[in-house]
Amino acid sequence: MLIAFVNSTRKWGGVKTWTVDYVRELIARGHTASAYARQEVFVEALRGVGAEARRAGFGFDFNPVSIGRFMAAFRRTRPDVVVCNVGKDMNIGGVAARLLGIPVIQRVGMPRDMVAEPKLVLLLKFIRPWMLCPSRSVANGVLKELPFIPRERVKIIRNAKRPAVDIRPVQPGPLKLISTSQVNHDKGHAFVLDALETFPAGSFRYDVVGTGGVLDALRERYRAMEARGDLFWHGFSTEVAEHLAGADVFLLPSMSEGMPNSLLEAMAAGLIPVSRDIGGVREIWPDSLDDFLVETEGGAEAFRVRLERLLAMEPARLDGLKRASLDACRSGFNLVDRVDEFERWVRRDILGG
Repeated sequence: MLIAFVNSTRKWGGVKTWTVDYVRELIARGHTASAYARQEVFVEALRGVGAEARRAGFGFDFNPVSIGRFMAAFRRTRPDVVVCNVGKDMNIGGVAARLLGIPVIQRVGMPRDMVAEPKLVLLLKFIRPWMLCPSRSVANGVLKELPFIPRERVKIIRNAKRPAVDIRPVQPGPLKLISTSQVNHDKGHAFVLDALETFPAGSFRYDVVGTGGVLDALRERYRAMEARGDLFWHGFSTEVAEHLAGADVFLLPSMSEGMPNSLLEAMAAGLIPVSRDIGGVREIWPDSLDDFLVETEGGAEAFRVRLERLLAMEPARLDGLKRASLDACRSGFNLVDRVDEFERWVRRDILGG
C-alpha cells in the first residue's frame, strides 16, 4: 500500500509521534509512505525513517489553491489512502483526497477535537472519513459529539510502542524522575513540582523534556529546585527515547489526555508510571501498578504520597515495578500487533481487499 499522511500543526504532539512510529513500521513491511507537513522537524523525522516527506503550505481554511496543490500531489503519487489529523489537514488535504475519490482516515487524538460545530459537520458529511481512535474514551467522545458518523466507520486501535528488551536497573544515587509532555497548563507539571518541593535536596532528579506556554513561569517559580541541582529543563527534543533510557519513574499529572503516547513510551522503556486517571490512561494501566494511579481530582498531595512511597523503596522492589510496567506494554501495547491490526482494517474494511 501507499499511504499518505497530512499534518498541518505547528507543534510536536502525540499524533506526530504516532505517525513516525507507524511510518517506520509500515515501511519495514514493504509499504510506501508519503507525508505532507508544515513543521520542519517533523518532516525531517519522517525522512529519517524512510518516508517521502515534504514541507507543505496550507493557508486559510478551504484554501482552493492549497487544495489544488494537494490534488496535484495525490495525482502524481496515487496514494491508496490519506491519513489526516484535524483542522486544515481535513479541510485541505482531506478535501483534495475526497475530490479524487481517495479514502480518508481521520486520526482523532482527543474527544474535544470533534466538537459538532456546523462547518465541521458539513466537512465530515462531505468527506465521509473513517475515524481512527486511540482509545475507547476517544471513540465514545466522537460518537457522542457526532452521532451521524456510522459506528462501523469508527475504529479503535490503541497506541503502542516497540518495548525495550529489558529494564535499566535502578542506579545508586537520587531516584530519576521524568516528564515528556508539552509544558502547558493542562499538563499539570505544577502538581508534581509542588510535591517534590517537600522532599530533601539530592533525593531525586526531575527531568522535564518539552516546551510550552507555561515553561518560563514554571522555571521562575521553581528556580530554587533547579539551582540546587534537582530539577532540569530540557526544552523541545526529538531524542525523547534517550532521555527515558536514563530515568526510573515517569510522571504524568496531566488534566487532559486521550490515549497518551508519552505514557506508553515510558512503559515501553521500562519506567514506573505515576499518572492521573484521565482520558484513556486507565485503558493502559496494569492492575499491578494500581497504587500509582492518582485519582482524577488528585492534587499535589496525591502525587507526593506516591512519590514518597517510591523514594523509600529498595532498588530491587523498584526494579520489579519497572519490569511490571515493561511487561504490560509488551503484552497489551506492542507496536507490531497494533500495526498488524491497522493493516487488516485498511485492506479489508477501507480498501475492500
